[in-house]
Amino acid sequence: MAWRAWAVGLAFCLIAALPGAARAERVKLVVLPFLSQAPIFIALEEGLFAEEGITIEPVALSSSHLAVPGLMTGDLDAAIPQASPALFNAVARGGRARLVASGVVLAPGECSYAAFYGTGLTMAELTSGQPRSLRISAEPNAFEGFLVDLLRQRPGAERLQVSFREMPVAAQQSALGAGALDLAFLSEPWVARLDQAGIGRVAVGGEHLLPGGQFTALMFSERMLADGQALGRRFLRAYRAALARYNAGKTPRNLEILARATRLPPELLARACWPSMPVDARLQLDSLMTYQQWLRQRQLIDRVLTPGELVAEIAP
Repeated sequence: MAWRAWAVGLAFCLIAALPGAARAERVKLVVLPFLSQAPIFIALEEGLFAEEGITIEPVALSSSHLAVPGLMTGDLDAAIPQASPALFNAVARGGRARLVASGVVLAPGECSYAAFYGTGLTMAELTSGQPRSLRISAEPNAFEGFLVDLLRQRPGAERLQVSFREMPVAAQQSALGAGALDLAFLSEPWVARLDQAGIGRVAVGGEHLLPGGQFTALMFSERMLADGQALGRRFLRAYRAALARYNAGKTPRNLEILARATRLPPELLARACWPSMPVDARLQLDSLMTYQQWLRQRQLIDRVLTPGELVAEIAP
C-alpha cells in the first residue's frame, strides 16, 4: 500500500540523516494510516524521534487491535490501540505492556470525531420517551456497545430497542442510504465522507455520551519501560513535542503531513473533525475504569484492573 511505502521510506531517510544513526535505538512502532495516529506522523516527518536518538521501525497492521499480542510478548515496542476487552484481558493474564499516555479523547467541542451517524435522527428524538426500534451498525461487545448502553441510560431513551448489525464501514454508507440501517458508529474520515456524499448527519457524538472518554492510548512494551524507563522517556518526549504541534490545529504543515500519511485528499482532511488529543498526554483514567466495569458486568473481561496494573507512570 502507498501509505506503507511512505512510512518505510521516511524511516530510512531519518536513519540516514541522523548523526551516529548506527548507535540509535530502534523501536518497532505500529504505524496505521488513521487520523488517530497524527502525533506519530508529525514526529516522524519532523525528525522528533531522531532528535531523541530513536530510529523507528514502522510495522503495518490492518487494525490497532492486532497490536496488543505483540506488545505483550515484546515483538512490538509501541502502538496506539483502542481500549478493548482484549487489551484488558491481556494485561490481567500476565502481559507486561502498559498504557503510558493519552491518544484520542472524546472531548466536547464544535464537531464529533467518533459518533453515531444517521439519516435524520437527533438526540431529541432518541430521548423523547417514545418506543423506537433501532438498527445500529456497531460491535455490541466493544467500546461502541458501551456507548449505546450509555445512550439508553439517558432520560427518555429507556424505551429504545436496539438490534446490532455488524458490517464493514464501506457497506454502512449504502445501508444508511437504502434505509436498511438507522445508525452507524463511525469515526473520521468516514463522518466527513458521508457528509460530503449527502448521506445524513451525526445523530449523537461520542463526546456527548462519555465526555472525556479515553478512546485510544499509547502503549509500551516491557522493553520501553526497562532500564529506568530511559527509552520510554525519550520516546514520550518526542510524542509530547508532536502533540504540541498537532494541537496547533489545521495548519498548512499539519495538513501536508497528515494528507501524505493518510493518503486522504487535503480538502477532506480540512473538512474532517480532528480528534482531541491532550497536549499534556494525560490519561483519562475514570473513563477507563467505567468502561472496564461495564465489560466486567457482561463477563467480557476477567476482572477490573486497577490504574496501577494498567498504567505505567513515566517521569519527565
